[in-house]
Amino acid sequence: MKKGWHNYLIYLSIFFLILALIKADYLKIPIIHSRLSLFAAFGLLFVGFIFNTISQFKLLAHSNYAIRSRHALAMVGLNIFGKYIPGKMWMVVGSAVYVAEKSGYSLVDLSVLFLKAQIIGVWCGLILGIAGLLMSNSLHFVSWMGCFILVGLSTVLFSKTAHDAVERLINKFKATHLKLPRLSVRSTLILLPWFFASWISWGIGFYFLTASLTPGPVPLSIVFCFPLAGTIGILFLLAPGGIGIREGIIVAYLSQFNIHLADAVTISAASRLWFLIGEIFIFGVGFCAHRWRRGAINTTD
Repeated sequence: MKKGWHNYLIYLSIFFLILALIKADYLKIPIIHSRLSLFAAFGLLFVGFIFNTISQFKLLAHSNYAIRSRHALAMVGLNIFGKYIPGKMWMVVGSAVYVAEKSGYSLVDLSVLFLKAQIIGVWCGLILGIAGLLMSNSLHFVSWMGCFILVGLSTVLFSKTAHDAVERLINKFKATHLKLPRLSVRSTLILLPWFFASWISWGIGFYFLTASLTPGPVPLSIVFCFPLAGTIGILFLLAPGGIGIREGIIVAYLSQFNIHLADAVTISAASRLWFLIGEIFIFGVGFCAHRWRRGAINTTD
C-alpha cells in the first residue's frame, strides 16, 4: 500500500481530538483532596495503557503476525487519538495501516485482527462492569442490556459459524478469495488476562481518582465504574471517543453510591482529563518508539 497514509491519519486524529475537547470543554482542573490518591490514579492509568499495548502485541503474535515490542508501542501510541475521528474505526484502521506499511502484512487481515482486539477489550470491560452492577444491585436496565451485548460479543468471538458467515459476506464483494484470520477459543482465553489487566488497572486508577476528588470515603465497588462507562462509550458509535456517553454513565453509577450529584459531575469531567493525560502518555511513548531505529519491522530479535 502507498506509504505515508498513516501520517495523515495521525494528523487527522489530533485535529479531531482538539476539536472535540474544545467543544466539550472538559479541560478544567478540580479541587484535589488527596494528592497521594491522585498520584496512584495516574500510576495505574499508565500501567493500564502498557497492559493494553501488551494485549495487542500478544494478539498479533498468537495470530502469526509477530512484531517487535517497540513497534507495538508505536502502533498503539501513535493511533490512540484515532478514536476521536467520527466513525470509531479509525484507531483500528490506523493500527492496521501502521503495521502493514512497515511489514508488508495484509491490511485487511490486520484490520480484522485489530477489530477483534477491540471486541475482546469491550467483552472484558463489560464483564467487569456488569459484575459491579450485579454486586451493587443497581442500574438494572443497564445490567440486562450489557448482558445482551455480552452474549452477542461472545458469539462473534468464539463461534466459528459467525466467523465463517462474515468471511463469506466479504468474499461476495472481492474478486479473489479472502481467508480471514481467526483466533481459537484457547488462544483467546490465553489473551484474556492481558485485556482484563488493562481494565482492572484503569478501574482501580479511577477509584483512586474518585478518592482524590471526594472528601469522604469511597466504596470499593467504584472500581467497576470505569470499565462499564468505557465500554459503553466505545459501543456508542456516534460520540467521538465516547465523549458525553462515558461521563453520563459515570454520573449515574456514582449517584447509586450516594455521591452528591455535583461531585459526581466533577469526577466524570475530571476522568476525561485524567484519561486524556494517559493517552498523551502512551502517544509520547509510541512516538519515541517509532523514532527509535526507524525502518521496516523485523519479526526476529
